Amino acid sequence: MLFPTITFAVFLTLVLAVHTVLLKRPRAWKTTMLVASYVFYAWWDWRFLTLIWISTIVDYGTGIAIHASSDPRRRKAFLVLSLATNLGMLGVFKYADFFVTEFVNMMADLGMTVSARPLGIILPVGISFYTFQTMSYSLDIHRGILRPTRDLGDFALFVAFFPQLVAGPIVRARDFLDQLASNQRAPLDMGRSMQLILGGLFKKVVLADVLATRLVDGVFADPGGATGLETLLAVYGYALQIYGDFSGYSDIAIGIALLLGFRFPENFDQPYRAASLQDFWRRWHISLSTWLRDYLYIGMGGSRRGKARTYRNLLVTMLLGGLWHGAGWTFLIWGLLHGVGLVVGRILRDRRGEAPVGRLGRFVRVVATFHLVCIGWVFFRAVDLDRALEVFGALGGSWTSAPSLDGGVVALLLLGLVMQFAPRGRTDGFWASLGRAPVVVQAAFVLVSILGIDLLGPDGVAPFIYFAF
Repeated sequence: MLFPTITFAVFLTLVLAVHTVLLKRPRAWKTTMLVASYVFYAWWDWRFLTLIWISTIVDYGTGIAIHASSDPRRRKAFLVLSLATNLGMLGVFKYADFFVTEFVNMMADLGMTVSARPLGIILPVGISFYTFQTMSYSLDIHRGILRPTRDLGDFALFVAFFPQLVAGPIVRARDFLDQLASNQRAPLDMGRSMQLILGGLFKKVVLADVLATRLVDGVFADPGGATGLETLLAVYGYALQIYGDFSGYSDIAIGIALLLGFRFPENFDQPYRAASLQDFWRRWHISLSTWLRDYLYIGMGGSRRGKARTYRNLLVTMLLGGLWHGAGWTFLIWGLLHGVGLVVGRILRDRRGEAPVGRLGRFVRVVATFHLVCIGWVFFRAVDLDRALEVFGALGGSWTSAPSLDGGVVALLLLGLVMQFAPRGRTDGFWASLGRAPVVVQAAFVLVSILGIDLLGPDGVAPFIYFAF
């Protein structure tokens, strides 16, 4: 079930109606929200609900067992059970075919024939997100910073809550369960909710999908048929496409959660205005970058055991972050590029310190960081390594021929860049006023906005990019 569809609009309307009726009956409200979340996920493929149930039951039980035990070995054993279950599911459904294929290819290169072949396993939508959520729950209990919930229904709703189930943000248990247990939903902020949901729809349907259909997809499908300038604009276009697509999903998810009384942390903060790769990861997919930092980087020792191990930890963290995004060499290279970039940046800071930077220096750093990120996006977007190299090769093509772009695409490219630097909060007053307006005015504004977004966007609704991860 995709957010920008009539089906989801009907689903959300029913959920909000039930939410309003049952708000003062917590147990009935929670049960209804859990059923709605399962319906939302089952709309894609009901069979994969089994995986969510396995993750829910295992981590609910291991969380209680970890907390109840005073024996370090037993606590660690239950933690390993939780991690092995979740990582095992990820390994089978996300990586098994990749490793089988690579093994067969390696044996063929050595002159040996292996009869093994890919199993054709379908990747369950959202598995990378809800497994990371439940693992953070077990890890926090093991570290002593979270007490387990004894309410299986509460925990099941934490795992399956539909707004952010299939593509994040990755919500920590301590952020969600505390709000759920209090039975006190956050005050309704209709203005902020409309700002997030309508803004997210615009980012997805207009910015991301138009750039994809009218620029990016064509160039990445046939780099040899594009001029050097068209290829460069397509690379910029993909940087803005993936930002609009993923931050759009996150905004919609956070806005819907707010309508249901939950406040989720921000997941994007104008990432292309970053002045370093470290700054970029403070702004891009914040819930994932903080997860990798807290549970992987710090878990390996962080920066506490000398410079060499710090650099190693950065590199390993980003390599595994790349692998998390997909089973393919292009994702590993993407992670490696970011890891090397973070290591180089750390080495320079260790040697020079944090020297003050003027406006010109910051501008140069922002431009350089943006282009480093774009280089990585080429590998991230390309279907394989050969196609990525073709795109880089096409950048050296003709720059004298005028690119075959219409004005709308150019305007979107400029708008996407402006969005990264526009002062934040300038329109908060408008949305706050709209949130206090009569319901009829709000409904009319939403309807006109959705019709306008639909008019500007391409025909049909493309799946969100991160559904594939």
